[in-house]
Amino acid sequence: VIAGLERAVPYDPAVLRFLEERRPDVLLITPLLYFGSSQVDYVRAARSLGIPTVLCVGSWDHLTTKGLIHELPDRVTVWNEVQREEAREIHRVPPERVIVTGAQAYDHWFTARPSTNRDEFCKKLGFHPSRPILLYLCSSPFIAPYEVGFIERWVRAIRKHADRELSQACILIRPHPQNYEQWAHVDLGMYGDVTIFPRGGSNPIDTVTRGRYFDSMYHAAAVVGVNTSALIESGIVGRAVYTVLTEEFSGTQEGTLHFRHLRDVSGGLVHVARSLDGHVEQLADALARPVGLDPKSRAFIQAFVRPNGVDRPATPYFADAIEEVARLPVRPDH
Repeated sequence: VIAGLERAVPYDPAVLRFLEERRPDVLLITPLLYFGSSQVDYVRAARSLGIPTVLCVGSWDHLTTKGLIHELPDRVTVWNEVQREEAREIHRVPPERVIVTGAQAYDHWFTARPSTNRDEFCKKLGFHPSRPILLYLCSSPFIAPYEVGFIERWVRAIRKHADRELSQACILIRPHPQNYEQWAHVDLGMYGDVTIFPRGGSNPIDTVTRGRYFDSMYHAAAVVGVNTSALIESGIVGRAVYTVLTEEFSGTQEGTLHFRHLRDVSGGLVHVARSLDGHVEQLADALARPVGLDPKSRAFIQAFVRPNGVDRPATPYFADAIEEVARLPVRPDH
């Protein structure tokens, strides 16, 4: 009943005028799923004009954490078969309306190259160049509103470990670009080679910031985080990815559907430990192996990020899907 009442609410006439003036061949929408999104009006207005619409799912967690699809577009593009099932089960999207393209927004990470060599990278961060680097990638405020306390306990556990390679490892902590304020006055200098960078947060969207971010993953021996898409990006780079289950983040780790993807899809991306002690043992084992492409990461990336082939960019599949939708006959809904 409520859904019927919602559909009866008139959409914004300004949206209709906008589409009438421009008359696009196809309307692409993202994310559409946010609570109270005005993008629903665009889907309805486009349908009234016979313009085909596509919801382009841009992130791994959009279908499970942002809200429901209140107005079904003509097609939905997703990363993989897991998301196709989420679209069907959670949002009641018929499977034939869903197109699996892979994660086109991540294509650039597959071809990225480091902007600095390891010695230059270590010098910039004040690290000893002969020691391995552990990279900790912080999570969003939704996942970990306050992460400093846990990370300090994590650093202490590493420094106390009996394995010399691990206890003396350089530690790089990268704050989340939307959750960096908590790091403004944090000093971890008493733990040796521990650097918080960039302290003011940085969204890697241009050549310089993206290069710095890639360098941090590329030069790391292992990557750690609670629950963040940055772990997927580290998997693309080929690094082994680790997490530890904690009581304070249980609701946003095992309590979320998208964390289960990291844990389960094609054997899982993350090496999971159920205690801090078990986690540091995993890290000690990781540092005992040569740094290189982690088989666990590659299997996950092929299934979750590039299901059409790990060596095949997702962007051409996405472009083909859009052209296909643009040719759909859509009967105007008056």
